[in-house]
Amino acid sequence: MAVSDPARVALTRRQLLHGAGGLAVLAVGGGVAAEVLGGSHRPLPEIRSFADEADGQVHAFQSQPNLRPPAVTITPVVKGERLGGEDPGFLFLGPGPVSLSGSEQYGPLIVDRNGTPVWFRPLAKGLQATNFTAAQYRGEPVLVWWEGKILQSGYGQGEAVIVNRSYQEIARVRAAGGRSMDLHALTVTPQGTALFTCYPESVPMDLSSINGPKNDQVLGSIIQEVDIATGRLLFEWHGLEQIPVNVSEEPMSAPYDYLHVNSIQQLSDGNLLVSARHTWAIYKLERSTGKVIWTLGGKGSDFRMGKNAQFFWQHDATQVNDSVLTVFDNGTNGPIDSEKQGRGLVLDVDETRRTATVRHAYTTPQHLLAGAMGSVQILPSGRVMVGWGVQSHTSEFTADGELLVDAALPAGIYSYRGLWLPWGAVPHHKPAVAAKRDRTSGTTTVYASWNGATSFTGWQVEAGAKHDQLRPLGIARRHGFETAIPLRFEHRFAAVTAIDRFGKRLKRSPVIRV
Repeated sequence: MAVSDPARVALTRRQLLHGAGGLAVLAVGGGVAAEVLGGSHRPLPEIRSFADEADGQVHAFQSQPNLRPPAVTITPVVKGERLGGEDPGFLFLGPGPVSLSGSEQYGPLIVDRNGTPVWFRPLAKGLQATNFTAAQYRGEPVLVWWEGKILQSGYGQGEAVIVNRSYQEIARVRAAGGRSMDLHALTVTPQGTALFTCYPESVPMDLSSINGPKNDQVLGSIIQEVDIATGRLLFEWHGLEQIPVNVSEEPMSAPYDYLHVNSIQQLSDGNLLVSARHTWAIYKLERSTGKVIWTLGGKGSDFRMGKNAQFFWQHDATQVNDSVLTVFDNGTNGPIDSEKQGRGLVLDVDETRRTATVRHAYTTPQHLLAGAMGSVQILPSGRVMVGWGVQSHTSEFTADGELLVDAALPAGIYSYRGLWLPWGAVPHHKPAVAAKRDRTSGTTTVYASWNGATSFTGWQVEAGAKHDQLRPLGIARRHGFETAIPLRFEHRFAAVTAIDRFGKRLKRSPVIRV
């Protein structure tokens, strides 16, 4: 996009709203910004800047052509509502293809309230990411995700990745004992360990007692806990040793995937809360022995399930406190619809009386029914974020069930979960910059971005006739992921420096020829 004179650039209201990206904007008054350089304050003019909108289903950036994250569309259902409401944070997604043959880029993605990318890490072709979240490791905030290959079996083979607030990789976690880490569950504990599911082992078994083949194979779910720093195996749990095959709701198959563990939570008492999709049940496991303390839901439930409290083919069981539990009720496994629509469930659970009742059930007007994946998250404000897995949507509700905002990935792209989480980062890498010259008008547009930065609000622009003779021209407001900054034709070299709202210089880009 070429602009004849930066002083005459007129930003449309849409560009301003989109460009703000849900982030604080550099304070500028009267067209002048304060430059902090070498301890002195010199007034620099404001350079008008703008952001281009996503083109179709995929973003494209001049400054970082290697990044092509899928576009996220934010739709307020209630006028004036913003994604995340008053809860600080960003939306964490792990885009992947519903079919295994997609050619787009996939990987962990953070977007702001407008759906504008904040950080994206594309994975190598053939790899996908699940369980993308923010966590604490050794007392510091980190990002964690599983990455690997998802097989036709529906399980994955991969490893966990942990990066710090500068996006530098500080650990990779692998399963112990020759096993492979599965995609379904991954948790970093305060003790510096990782809890995760392993690729299941196939065990010979006579299934004639449940109308199956006498000589069959059963898939046994396995959970491991590994010390992140050393890789030492601390705990291994085998579902077949604790949960009988006859409680499964899964139709007979070869091999028979009777349990299918898909979430693990370490509880405040040190024990584990585990969701098993194919038994329609949630289990509390004793950490020291692996024995089942109680079963919630399914054929062997120890709880009296209240009206509509039973869930089907569920994901993401989380104990919020001693009496509240959330779970994503898929309602279907894909081929079998056990319910007419999926639900984000909040259950009141009384462990003493052994009762479970529905506090709230969150559904959408589209009656979304997700055959796989999904999540439920109660935000600090009390609002509820529900990720719809393979249905490509993440929805935000009031506590009492009113749908407020919808966030959607392009059709055919899922996210295993959709979580709203606080995050702040200053990348270790430099900002990226590129330029395009319009030879007809003699103007140049400089494009600047800094993948993953959350706290800067503007760009100090420098330009000149020689590579080593750049001078500050002004301050351009940050807009979205990539800021477009028009320059006059006499400049031959340029660079940009990210600055925060106080005018502090953070990091400078390379110098480029324009």
